[in-house]
Amino acid sequence: MAKGTRKPDLSARSQDEERFNFHLELSSEWYWEQDESYRFTLIKGESFERAGIDPRQLYGTTRWDGGAVPVGNSWEAHKAALEARQPFTDFVYRRVDSQGDTRYISASGQPVFDAKKRFKGYRGIGKDITASMRAEQLLRLEHVVARSLSEADSASEALKAVIRAICETQSWECGRYFSWDDGTGLLAFSEFWHVPETALEIFIEKSRVLTYAPGAGLVGQAFQSGQPLWVTDLATDPRAKAGIARDAGMHGAFLFPVVSEGKPIGALVFHSREVREPEDRLLQAVRVIGGQIGQFVQRKRAEERVQHMATHDALTALPNRMMFGQLLNHEIQVAQRYRRSFAVMFIDLDRFKIVNDTLGHEAGDKLLQEVSTRFKDCLRASDVVSRLGGDEFVVLLQEVTNPEQITIAARKLLSAAMKPIVVQGQECRVTASIGICMYPADAQDEQSLMKNADIAMYLAKEQGKNNFQFFSEDIRANSLERLTLETSLRHALERNEFSLHYQAKLDLRTQEITGVEALLRWLHPDLGLVAPSRFIPVAEETGLIVPIGRWVLKTACAQNVAWQREGLPPVCVAVNLSARQFADEGLTTDILAALKESGMKPDLLELELTEAMVMQSHERAGKVLAAIKELGARISLADFGIGYSQLAQIKRYPIDTLKVDRSFIRDLEGNVEDRAITEAIIAMGKTLSLTVVAEGVETEEQQAFLTDHACDAMQGFYFSKPIGGDQFASFLRQHLASRE
Repeated sequence: MAKGTRKPDLSARSQDEERFNFHLELSSEWYWEQDESYRFTLIKGESFERAGIDPRQLYGTTRWDGGAVPVGNSWEAHKAALEARQPFTDFVYRRVDSQGDTRYISASGQPVFDAKKRFKGYRGIGKDITASMRAEQLLRLEHVVARSLSEADSASEALKAVIRAICETQSWECGRYFSWDDGTGLLAFSEFWHVPETALEIFIEKSRVLTYAPGAGLVGQAFQSGQPLWVTDLATDPRAKAGIARDAGMHGAFLFPVVSEGKPIGALVFHSREVREPEDRLLQAVRVIGGQIGQFVQRKRAEERVQHMATHDALTALPNRMMFGQLLNHEIQVAQRYRRSFAVMFIDLDRFKIVNDTLGHEAGDKLLQEVSTRFKDCLRASDVVSRLGGDEFVVLLQEVTNPEQITIAARKLLSAAMKPIVVQGQECRVTASIGICMYPADAQDEQSLMKNADIAMYLAKEQGKNNFQFFSEDIRANSLERLTLETSLRHALERNEFSLHYQAKLDLRTQEITGVEALLRWLHPDLGLVAPSRFIPVAEETGLIVPIGRWVLKTACAQNVAWQREGLPPVCVAVNLSARQFADEGLTTDILAALKESGMKPDLLELELTEAMVMQSHERAGKVLAAIKELGARISLADFGIGYSQLAQIKRYPIDTLKVDRSFIRDLEGNVEDRAITEAIIAMGKTLSLTVVAEGVETEEQQAFLTDHACDAMQGFYFSKPIGGDQFASFLRQHLASRE
């Protein structure tokens, strides 16, 4: 060694290396070097081995050997950067470790040159970022699920989107949803998604018939426990029995219940052909997702139920009057354009009232359901069967070219109706009377088609029932009953045959009577008390409802002022408006006249109308309602939830009160769907800052439910039947006395 030359300080070099190793260990990183061909020559750091990868197996290989895959799935950009001798930072790729698990690695490196600027390779650091990548994936999954739910128009669409999101982000090959059915007490196959593959299509087809009882099979176990269930390998797990999933080559499985308000409503099942180890992070993410999905599905199903009931008959699930009107008007437009013919058939069941009165309403309902099914089965798929109400049905026969086609269809309907039906152990038999109106020969618009078919149906009844009749101008005069009713109705006002009954509304919070609904009654000198369902439609068709409605307004307002003069506190009186009244140009003038003549304060008058009336003409309805509000009167929307499907339109109008229809209240105690719908309507009303009133309350249980769910008020037989004006005055005094 030359004089003056110092020996290498091995102790200092050892200390530097120790510090370097300590830094690597502390930062969870490792150091690596590559030669000119980008082959690893050195990998240093214990954290690399803890990542499950043996460094010795990588010496002499490149980063892209051994099945490693970069984010983006292409190495070209990275190779190009290396060839350009560029440094790189946080380059992410994934590699399978010795345990078969996927690891995500982030690498940063710089090129190395010797003293003569010759390229010698790369060196840099790496880090296992599997945990952070997985957390990011799961967070992204939660966002995707939330977005899918917010964008979905239906529960079915939302479930499909969520299943797909979970499958694609978490590498599951197939997902299925089993929905709970209260009627059967079983979980039944509902929605699915799978990667495109013939074998999985077969697997899904086999799944369609599957049902599970709570606790039965893996699906039933997850549903009953209310907890996620992970199966590493279906082939070895003792909980998994042989089934179609195992037959399809599935190994990993993950199941979790879909929960709403603490109650399971279904179960999601995911499968993979790979063996899948349990993952705590996914389990935690899924628990956040047992809350979002369940609440959304339950809410959407309730909304869909409301919308379905707006267009379909609750008993038979057939299109209702409003839906049939829409379909008929559409068919008129098509027939006009293509010069086609079609027929409308009005059907009334003979002897139904006898069955209903003898065996009860439940038996009558079952008979109507059976007849509805028979009618649908004996017609073409393109034909439409609708229930108008009671035992009245109407059929739209599309694209008929001659009367013989209609005759064949009518005979099928008569035959279907008269077949015996066993109800409550007794054989019942009804027949049908059918009236037929042809387009365009007999009528060219909805109202005329329906009216003429109705007239022809009455002729069929007069001809002995159990037959059908085509409309003709000659039979128009045969509708004697309706003609008699119409004639009597024209003189009812001048003969003082009308009266009003009043039904009280009870504030559920204060227990005070805050209002009444005025109900029209007609006592005919010969026919006796005529049901509103008989004379109101006739009054509507003839236009007599306008002067009658004017009388109702004046009488109700005068009665309210009379009660106040007797010392009773002011209450709000509600008056129903008919569609014809609402369309009448003099409506606001009539309202103003009733208020002025009586001297009643405008805010004590509430005008009730139905959803269908408001939705028929959005622009005109808005103007009329605005004019009513300018007078100071209140506006109530009755029959809410069954009259129209576009519920979002409600917030466009100056409405004060929503009335929950009695059809939802009737079975509150025993019908889960009715409870959910009622809750949804109340919540919607509260969101729009409206007063919510429930109609048709008949039991203590119904009142308790409404009180518990913050419904504002109720009316129904449980509190008070409709009574005369003097009787109501006494009733109100007694109620006030009981509150003192």
